[in-house]
Amino acid sequence: MFNKIDFQKYDYIFAAVICACIVFGLFMVFSSSTIMADIRWASPYKFFLKQILWISVGFIAMFTTAFLIDYQFYKKHAKLIYLFSLILIVAVLFTGALRSGARRWLGIGFFTGQPSELAKIATVIIIADFISRKKKLIEEWKGLAAPVVLVFLMILPIAVEPDLGTPILVSIVCFAMLFCAGIKVKAIFSGAVAIILLVVEEIIRKPYRLVRVKDYLHSFVNIDASSYQVKQSLNALGSGGFFGKGLGKSEMKLMYLPDAHTDFIFPVIGEELGFIGVSTVLVFFIYLFLKGVKMSRYTPDIFSQYLCLGITFLIAFQAIINLSVATGVFPAKGLPLPFISFGGTSLVITMAAVGILINLSQYSKR
Repeated sequence: MFNKIDFQKYDYIFAAVICACIVFGLFMVFSSSTIMADIRWASPYKFFLKQILWISVGFIAMFTTAFLIDYQFYKKHAKLIYLFSLILIVAVLFTGALRSGARRWLGIGFFTGQPSELAKIATVIIIADFISRKKKLIEEWKGLAAPVVLVFLMILPIAVEPDLGTPILVSIVCFAMLFCAGIKVKAIFSGAVAIILLVVEEIIRKPYRLVRVKDYLHSFVNIDASSYQVKQSLNALGSGGFFGKGLGKSEMKLMYLPDAHTDFIFPVIGEELGFIGVSTVLVFFIYLFLKGVKMSRYTPDIFSQYLCLGITFLIAFQAIINLSVATGVFPAKGLPLPFISFGGTSLVITMAAVGILINLSQYSKR
């Protein structure tokens, strides 16, 4: 499980880029949350100090997964990690804290977290383990049954919370992993149709989701018909120009743009840092995606290859969804921007996951 640390064998440039993005996110959280925190909690540093705390925990998690735990640990305990995450997901439905009409948070002592964040990486691990053991079976129709059941069992309780964004993200990531493993295109198509039908059913079942979709469809005809958040987001992005208004000078964060420090932090970046700022964010995620895919080519076995791909897809696809919502490409859905948005469990788990990528980078550096 534990390795003797030799920092020179890891891709320290990749690690440095990740750390730089996290620090950048810290400053953007501070910039986007000070006014709202001061008005609502009489403390402009509330979210900034919390973010520092979560980043500190995240760095401990990232250091542990990057330098102290070998990737074989996840293969050996894949089933236990999956089962533990599933138990937490089910437990949150019965004992979780209710906030804004959703039961997503589980309290353990002084700690409150979202088990769905752990469920993301646990599902990636179990699918990578399945592919490593049954890769030939995946090329046949019957090979789709087990991974579909594993994914469905995990995302069903999350959808009940209710949370639609995470099940969609996890499903897309797992199907992408299976596609790379050689699953038949017809099977992918059938799975996509099933996911779409389930998503449509969930949208119809919740009136507020139906309103979001209607606003989204109307926005193609008239942008003023789009949701309030999307309109304010586009206003922020459009007003930044090439160089932006300057760090801390966003006007939309003055209680005009809801969730400016979480799901809609990207528009604040666009308003304050302009085209240069948003381009830098896009380049970072493109770099992470290409780097992760490249690293997967040099990993020592099938499990580590698909674990690397799964984590890369998980972070990159979540970023795509967040950026697409902020720019009006997708209907409004709450998923934070990895490494940059304010977050507790999400940030810590994402940093721990990228720590696994840093651990696997030792093979590509060789």
